[in-house]
Amino acid sequence: MYTETKQITVLGKTFNSEEERRIYFREELRKQLPDLKKMEGFPIGDDDDIINLSDPPYYTACPNPWLNDFIVEWEEEKKQLEKVGRREKDFEVDKPYAADVSEGKNNPIYMAHSYHTKVPHPAIMRYILHYTQPGDTVFDGFAGTGMTGVAASICGKPGTKLKHLIESENKKLKWGKRNYIGGDLSIIASYIAYNYNNPIDGRKFIDQANNLINELKKEFNWIYETNHNNELKGIVNYTVWSDVYICSNCTEEIVFWDSAVQKDKGVVKSNFECPHCKSLHTKKSAKDALITVYDKSRGEAFTKKKRIPVLLNYTFNGKRYNKTPDNEDKNNFQEVENY
Repeated sequence: MYTETKQITVLGKTFNSEEERRIYFREELRKQLPDLKKMEGFPIGDDDDIINLSDPPYYTACPNPWLNDFIVEWEEEKKQLEKVGRREKDFEVDKPYAADVSEGKNNPIYMAHSYHTKVPHPAIMRYILHYTQPGDTVFDGFAGTGMTGVAASICGKPGTKLKHLIESENKKLKWGKRNYIGGDLSIIASYIAYNYNNPIDGRKFIDQANNLINELKKEFNWIYETNHNNELKGIVNYTVWSDVYICSNCTEEIVFWDSAVQKDKGVVKSNFECPHCKSLHTKKSAKDALITVYDKSRGEAFTKKKRIPVLLNYTFNGKRYNKTPDNEDKNNFQEVENY
């Protein structure tokens, strides 16, 4: 069983547990909501929902009234870092960071959650290390899911391989954590950013995550299974769907993936051939194939473009494979649709 016994101090106040800290600051946040609501862009929502989503003073699902308090505390910490030689008092950047940065997107932090225009944290670290010193505050007003915060934090404790790589590019940098303030108009983005950047009990998280994954596998694993061979099952990573068009000459269907995509070259042709009558088409000259579906939640039928699955990427025994969906896969798609 997980228990919290260590006292913690936050913004000069000491608490016996994280829960005690959370209760105190949530009540303080509730007191300040009337004034905070006068700010432009305050989120639409009930007070209780905003309070329950927040983990103050670190994260609030509305403008954070403790930002200045954190900055005052961090400025004092800078003085201590200067005393021990971790910072230069007269630090100055005399030239911009102008090197090319190339980073892959397969590290576990990046892949933990998807989001628009997301940037891998090792790429961001180069800029933070070049333009700042340990103890500096990095402000990100368009935080998305908080990769800049992750980068600022990992500047204090990089992995050996990443540290060696970055040091081979820049010998003058100073390692050390940078403080981070991030915000975003998207509540879900800021919530993900908070969880990316808030310390957690790793063992407790892994235990709970594994329990959840095992429960979900029991109920939903069939959705992601596909035949590898001899009845052995692989797990689908993603499915490629293709638009379907109607040939204006013979009125037969044209599967865009089959007619327009050159798989070996990774090229999509601007002109593609009808497989039935051999007439040439573009996306503009071919008509969309349409299907009618019934939406149970809306209680009505509607028309939408026809798309079909044309490629499955799946993993079997640690290796990735591609396959064309077989009949069992197609039946599975239909079952998912019905479900």
